Amino acid sequence: MNVKRTLFATLVSICITTVSGGKTVVSLQKAFDKNYITAKAICKGGLELDYLISNLLKDSLLIVIPAGWRFNSDAGKNDYQDILLAHEEMLVLRPKETKKFDIRGYCCEATKGGPQKGAPYTLGKMADSSLVSLARYLNCHKVDSNTEQYSVWAISDGKETANITSNDDSIAALLRTFVATVKREPLPWYTLLKRSKITSSGEVQDHPVRFKADINYSVSETCYSYCYIVDSKGQKVSEIFGKWLLPENTEYNSNFNVAGLAKGEYKLVLEAKNTTVFEKAFKI
Repeated sequence: MNVKRTLFATLVSICITTVSGGKTVVSLQKAFDKNYITAKAICKGGLELDYLISNLLKDSLLIVIPAGWRFNSDAGKNDYQDILLAHEEMLVLRPKETKKFDIRGYCCEATKGGPQKGAPYTLGKMADSSLVSLARYLNCHKVDSNTEQYSVWAISDGKETANITSNDDSIAALLRTFVATVKREPLPWYTLLKRSKITSSGEVQDHPVRFKADINYSVSETCYSYCYIVDSKGQKVSEIFGKWLLPENTEYNSNFNVAGLAKGEYKLVLEAKNTTVFEKAFKI
């Protein structure tokens, strides 16, 4: 944390000395409260904003937008997804300068329509405490954008914490633990990698990719087994394997593609000699 503070102080110093006459460093909220600036936020399409700011002072300004700042849709009946800023932004303006900044965040209202180009947004405010905690975590830890988006949805929309994963899961596992703690829920027994996509119309879609889990089991004797997936109606929708289980082996590291499965509730079943060895539910 001390290293981060030192780096921030250095960046502030560099920005101030770079801008002639610059000596006012302020948070975005204080800049509004003190009437240092006027601003306007317009969607560029998707989860990006054109943030037009006018500096009303005779001094240069360095404005800090904190991680956890939330921009709300302000389009009346066409209520689009709100946008959460997960990484701190620093905006520099010369005296009396008007400048447009590109601000990109994450969707934090998955059930609403994707933001459309030209849609107005509010100037923003801090999100609720859970999202602010997550944003501050993301601001200090490097994670890929796909994983960050699913961590936001896990808190903002109650999506599965199991979706917070990546191809290299070592870093994502720490984030998954953090989110589960914030949500006050147990860690999921599996992970399910999804990919999010923003369409040309601004809609956000997500697609299942890969399921992983470490499954512990025990059998009293060598026996042939089947591992398969059933849907919410109990119908078998996918066979994973058929193989011999040995009493001395107690773990199965599952790792398989689920791209062909529709969204819904499923169970992973391991069966041997018409006996269920393992059965647990998961969601896509």
